[in-house]
Amino acid sequence: MEGQSERRERPERPLPSPAPVCRPRLLSLALVATVALTGCSLGDDAGRPPQLGAKSDDEEAAAKLGFPSSATKNTVRVGGGDAAADVAGVASAVFPSTQSANRPTAVVLLDQDNWQAGVVASALASPPIGGAFLLSTDGDLPAVSQDTLDRLDPKGSDLSKDAQVIRIGEDVPRPSGLKTAAIEGDNPFELAAAVDRFQSAAKGRPSKNVVIASGERPEWAMPAGAWAAFSGDSVLLTQRNTLPPATRRAIQAHERPGIYIMGNDTVVSKRVEDELKKLGRVVRIQGPTPVQNAIAFSRYAPDGKDFGWRTVTAGSVHTVASTERPNDVVGAAMLTARGVPAPLLLTNRADRIPPPLESALLSVQPGFDDDRRDVAYNRTWVLGDDRTISVAAQAKLDQITELIPVQVNAP
Repeated sequence: MEGQSERRERPERPLPSPAPVCRPRLLSLALVATVALTGCSLGDDAGRPPQLGAKSDDEEAAAKLGFPSSATKNTVRVGGGDAAADVAGVASAVFPSTQSANRPTAVVLLDQDNWQAGVVASALASPPIGGAFLLSTDGDLPAVSQDTLDRLDPKGSDLSKDAQVIRIGEDVPRPSGLKTAAIEGDNPFELAAAVDRFQSAAKGRPSKNVVIASGERPEWAMPAGAWAAFSGDSVLLTQRNTLPPATRRAIQAHERPGIYIMGNDTVVSKRVEDELKKLGRVVRIQGPTPVQNAIAFSRYAPDGKDFGWRTVTAGSVHTVASTERPNDVVGAAMLTARGVPAPLLLTNRADRIPPPLESALLSVQPGFDDDRRDVAYNRTWVLGDDRTISVAAQAKLDQITELIPVQVNAP
């Protein structure tokens, strides 16, 4: 049942010792990410870079250091071979868990294949829950998720009856020795409504805005998750031609909110838009493709409204993920909720950056006249290994993100 608490006492014996992990002190952004995101604690292949302690006389030292795949001067890669590894890496970066102050109150568990749960549950990365996320696979926690959960050692959220783990959906395992709460629904639309009720109860009020995303096509819905993590706005799901009853009831509980549709009418039809107009003020944010739709959302900047990323000038952080890895959305959610606000941009190519994405990033590329100290810088997080987004594509992101000189008085 949605919101049900599943209390379990800790065992007398200590939890199993986690696998060796890297716990960096406060370092530069690139080095922290290199160590925490793609370092020794992630994946089964201990030989893949980056590795700590590579010696200068090691013939493989250059490869072991892991550059430029792990990071460049303007990009940081979370190099997991699947979404579960990516998400665990991000959780380790944003929750170092070296002391109580940087441990999460709760860990949100999701099924790696349930992308709808990932999109809607991203709101739980925002206050007041502020959760970390981990993914299960085939009803179990893979080693990377289990090791990370052990290390995170969530403190328990008094907003969810002291639950240390919040399970989203029915196919998620129940970790032993931890107090858990469950949010469930009979289908993706009811699950989204259940998450909305949970978040509203935790905040003490429904959000003023809701995002309506496709419950059928993940590549159109993914960018909504990062916004939910930043803003706390609920994401509710719809079918293309039918507004599900659970979604309708959830919107009504928000008492005529601002309703923002993600995607064009090939994804959310005009018939559904007309139904939504009966429930609140409706705005559609759209592009002809998922890549362009994500760009349009990142640029959306309405006058006098508290909605939209407004990333139309230099001095921005972006996260780039592949449309082939929908549940990387919860990695993006943690980055934007705990770090610098970063809209989620998408690529549908592993080998290169799609031209619309390249153009969008070039439009906000930072420049300087004489002094580089007094300018805005851009940064880009890259989610996925080199088979998901190639090193060549990452290098291109670095190039179009870097600070360049501007010759104002050039002839």
